[in-house]
Amino acid sequence: MDAIASLEKQKVAISSVIAAVFLTVLKLIVGLMTGSLGILSEAAHSGLDLVAAALTYFAVKIADKPADREHTYGHGKFENLSALFETLLLVVTCGWIIYEAVNRIFFHEVHIEVNFWSFAVIVTAIIVDYSRSRILFKAAKKYNSQALEADALHFSTDILSSGVVIVGLIGAGFGFHKADAFAALVVSGIVMWISFRLGKRTIDMLTDRIPDVGLVDKVREEVLKIDGVVNCRNIRIRQAGSKSFVDMVVDIKRTIPFEQAHQIMNLIEERIKKMMQNVDIVIHAEPIETDDETVIDKIRMILIHSGMSAHNIEVQKVKDRYFVDLHLECKEKQTLEEAHEIANQIEDAIKNKIENVERISIHIDEESDMIKETKIVNDRCEDMVQRIVSIARSHKGVIDCKDITVMEIDGKYKVTMNCLLDKSLTLSEAHEIATTIENQIYLDIKEVSKVIVHAEPENKT
Repeated sequence: MDAIASLEKQKVAISSVIAAVFLTVLKLIVGLMTGSLGILSEAAHSGLDLVAAALTYFAVKIADKPADREHTYGHGKFENLSALFETLLLVVTCGWIIYEAVNRIFFHEVHIEVNFWSFAVIVTAIIVDYSRSRILFKAAKKYNSQALEADALHFSTDILSSGVVIVGLIGAGFGFHKADAFAALVVSGIVMWISFRLGKRTIDMLTDRIPDVGLVDKVREEVLKIDGVVNCRNIRIRQAGSKSFVDMVVDIKRTIPFEQAHQIMNLIEERIKKMMQNVDIVIHAEPIETDDETVIDKIRMILIHSGMSAHNIEVQKVKDRYFVDLHLECKEKQTLEEAHEIANQIEDAIKNKIENVERISIHIDEESDMIKETKIVNDRCEDMVQRIVSIARSHKGVIDCKDITVMEIDGKYKVTMNCLLDKSLTLSEAHEIATTIENQIYLDIKEVSKVIVHAEPENKT
């Protein structure tokens, strides 16, 4: 939580403390002057509100501290502890009020003085409590603060209990002095009920029970809507003060690239943050095999699992049987025997994990991602370049060839070139022309060990 939000919460909490001091002193003075148990019970209630407000202020201040080595989930639980202590204070006070009320009703009747100040203090309390509870509820909702919400709940119930006290004072004014004691009992009952609800919610938070039992299902449903997510499981949600913590395991297609998988995790976080405020999310992604994988997908996954790479993977299907061809990339320093043993292991793995594979043909090749030292030798291979140009232009559909580069690698030549082709050609026709040019260069120029022909339309800029 940023510093501005933390400061706003603390300002709201300290204003509550000031208001509680004012009401406690006012009610105590008038209660002692009139002898009204209802007003004295309200004074005691406001006194507890003062303690609660002070606790809320310090709890909010501590709870907004960032996580440290000793509190890796932050300090949010201090808000919950504050709310629990407030509940205990209310229960103890209600016990004393109930005891005194029963004593006045059955054993010791007290005549109270009903005057202007009796009503004035209660009406003042209602006005102050109303404005204070609105401010606290607004801040509690904005920052999802249980401590501020507990404070707001206290002051909103004060409005109701103050109304009951007014009823007791009216009754006493007509000579029914026990009405004051009965009013105190009603106030205590209201406070006890609110204390029970608040205490239950506080204990739920301290024991990591989530407020909405359907929240887990809602999170799962939202996550499963995201393309690429196969399953969402082991969802755990806990709350500490105003902050929620969510962790889960998400199964995603194993064929999805890492970068795309990371984007999926970011999207999951965005969706959850729209559902929950001030939330910390930890997602563990697990790649799994899915039913929509092709045979080539499965082969690539087997290679990755084996720590190997391959190119030119092709699969032919004859009836219900598969014929697999691939170029296995091995390290340059490996012996033929070592590379052949790896090829046998890959072949066995493919046959064991993919059904109906009839035959596997593996061409052992060097690593394609190796960076090799080379040099461009066009200046001493002019005749070769002219022969390459002649070969390319001899094919129908070729408009021109350019950017011919001859490189020498370990005593061998590699040729790259761009061929401008008729733009009306189909992709299949263009690929066939490029392949034919490559094959003819291999046949006619024995010194060339590798050729790459890039085909592009004639009007490409």
